[in-house]
Amino acid sequence: MAVRLNLHLVRHGRTQWNEERRYLGHEDQGALMEGLEQLLPLREEFRSRHFAKVYCSDLLRCRQTLNCILSDLHMPGITNEVELGSVIPGVCYDRKLREFDFGDWEGKTYEDLKENAAYRRWIDNPGTVTPPSGESWPSFCSRIEVFLAEMYQDMKGLLSMQEGPAILLESESESESESESESESESESEAAGHDTETQPGVLDMDVLVVTHGGVIRQIAAATLPDTEFWATSVSPGEVLQLQLAWDGARWRGVRVNE
Repeated sequence: MAVRLNLHLVRHGRTQWNEERRYLGHEDQGALMEGLEQLLPLREEFRSRHFAKVYCSDLLRCRQTLNCILSDLHMPGITNEVELGSVIPGVCYDRKLREFDFGDWEGKTYEDLKENAAYRRWIDNPGTVTPPSGESWPSFCSRIEVFLAEMYQDMKGLLSMQEGPAILLESESESESESESESESESESEAAGHDTETQPGVLDMDVLVVTHGGVIRQIAAATLPDTEFWATSVSPGEVLQLQLAWDGARWRGVRVNE
C-alpha cells in the first residue's frame, strides 16, 4: 500500500495585533473572539474528515484555533476562553511550529520601524540580518526542516502500526527515473500527488497543522518546487492544502487549493 499525504495548514484566528498590523511572533497573544467565529466554515469543512495526525503550535492563539475547529468533532462544544486554550489529548503541540521570533521588533508596525536601517536590510534580505534579541533566519528555516523530517518519521510510525508494510510515495522525478516504461512512469507520477483523485492502491492520509503565517509560508517554500517564501499568503483563519510525497530526502508536492 502506497501513501499520499494531504497536509492541511491552518493559520490561527485573527488577533488584536493582526488587526493593528503589528509584528506578532513568540508573544503569547490569544485570538479575538470574532477571529474564532470566522473559523466556523473551516470547522464545517473538517467535520467529516479523519486526521491521522494533528500538530499545533504551543502558543495560545493556535491552541484556541485548534479547539474551535475541532470542537464539534472530537470534543464537546467550547464556550469560554479558558477551555479554548486547553490541551487536547493526542495532539502534538510543538514549539518548532511557533512563528518567527521578531525579538525587539515584536509589537512594532512597519511605520514604527521603517527608519531603522537594520530593519530595512532585514526586509530586503532576512537571511543577512537578525532582529535584536530575535531569531536568525537560518535558525527559523532549520527548525521548520526539522519539523518536516520528524513528520515523515511520524507517518512511518503510523503506517507500521495501522497498515502493515507500506511506503510513502516517491516524488514524480524519482518515480520517472526508476520506471521501466512510459506507462509506468505516468502511473507513478499520478500516484505521487499530481492527480488529486483517489488512486487504486493509494492510501490518502490527512494531517492537520495549526500554526502561523510565517511557518506556513516556509513549509510551502520548502515543499513546493520553485516557490519563494513571500509567494504564499494565508490570512488568519484560512487553510492552505498541500499534497505531498517523500522523495527519499524531503517532502515534495503540489498545492491543492488556491
